[in-house]
Amino acid sequence: MTGPATTCELKLKKMDLSLSSLRIIRPIQLERMQESLKRFGQLNPIILRRQEAHYQILDGFKRFYSAERLGWEHLQAMILDIPITQGKAMMLNYNKVSRSLLDYDEALVVHSLSREHMLDQVMISNLTGYSRSWVCRRLGMIDKLSESVQQHLRMGVISNTHARFIVRLPRGNQEIITRIIIDNNISSRDSQVLIDKFLASSTLKQQQYVISHPMEVIQMALEGNEIHDSRLSQHGNRLLKSIELLLIQNNIFTGQFTHYQSNKLKAKELGILSGRLERLEKSTGRILSILEKNKTRI
Repeated sequence: MTGPATTCELKLKKMDLSLSSLRIIRPIQLERMQESLKRFGQLNPIILRRQEAHYQILDGFKRFYSAERLGWEHLQAMILDIPITQGKAMMLNYNKVSRSLLDYDEALVVHSLSREHMLDQVMISNLTGYSRSWVCRRLGMIDKLSESVQQHLRMGVISNTHARFIVRLPRGNQEIITRIIIDNNISSRDSQVLIDKFLASSTLKQQQYVISHPMEVIQMALEGNEIHDSRLSQHGNRLLKSIELLLIQNNIFTGQFTHYQSNKLKAKELGILSGRLERLEKSTGRILSILEKNKTRI
């Protein structure tokens, strides 16, 4: 820091949003922040760095956008006199404790320090306080993740955890696997299983089978794993296995039923499925009844 921090009430129109491209902000996050500002007011100052006649936001983008929506003209601000590279490093450090930054947000900041300011990994490590291996992983997330997958991530179509697994794939295979994950509503845990199976495929034919039968591949992989906990009795382990298998089937059913193709089923198909769905509803009711009775015991 090259000068003391100053606090003041600052007009929103004087705040510079140029670093907002290094943050992903979901609509639900803005809704929560807006509600918080309405109920409790501003609890923490927005952090900015002085930049000529304007002030560049480092931390507090959600507060800014929410205040703007509420029609506020001012926010409490803490203004720092620091260079831009230190400002970007502080974007990481201000969110370190709360973990409000996703891996991808962190990767955007690190990538910016590398590409825009020509800092090498050692320099970034010294500046941010993170290890060189951490810096290397964050850079890899941008360099190795295809632009189309990054776009899905920015839009919230896939999660940060999905992206951690997808980045392990060759760039040429990332989009097709991502599309499978999206179309089948595959959870991050199951996406790891799918990607592991794809990477373990030694032939093009095996890879094609994974692509063509993703849910079956996931189910077979998970059912093949030994589900056991040494702390449980024999019956306890049977219950554990039945719970895990039920969760797997539930995951598959949810993914298939929410697939866009379900809206295109013909009346005859719906008629055939309706009886099975009624049985499923009754079975689900029994499961809920069992869970309700055992709430106090488990």
